[in-house]
Amino acid sequence: MAVCVAVIAKENYPLYIRSTLTENELKFHYMVHTSLDVVDEKISAMGKALVDQRELYLGLLYPTEDYKLTFWARH
Repeated sequence: MAVCVAVIAKENYPLYIRSTLTENELKFHYMVHTSLDVVDEKISAMGKALVDQRELYLGLLYPTEDYKLTFWARH
């Protein structure tokens, strides 16, 4: 079950963040911004071949105590 969804711009900043648990909203904003750094590192490490693909699935970015953050991109 997804408890937070974020839409990220090509320039690597969040356009939209929506969570179902409003009491933890700030925590989800922090996790989204932290995961952007991980996404940037992974895409840079994989090179141009990855960027040329139509769909990206980077999988699990990092697990937290309560949640798992994953990343899908669509060009």
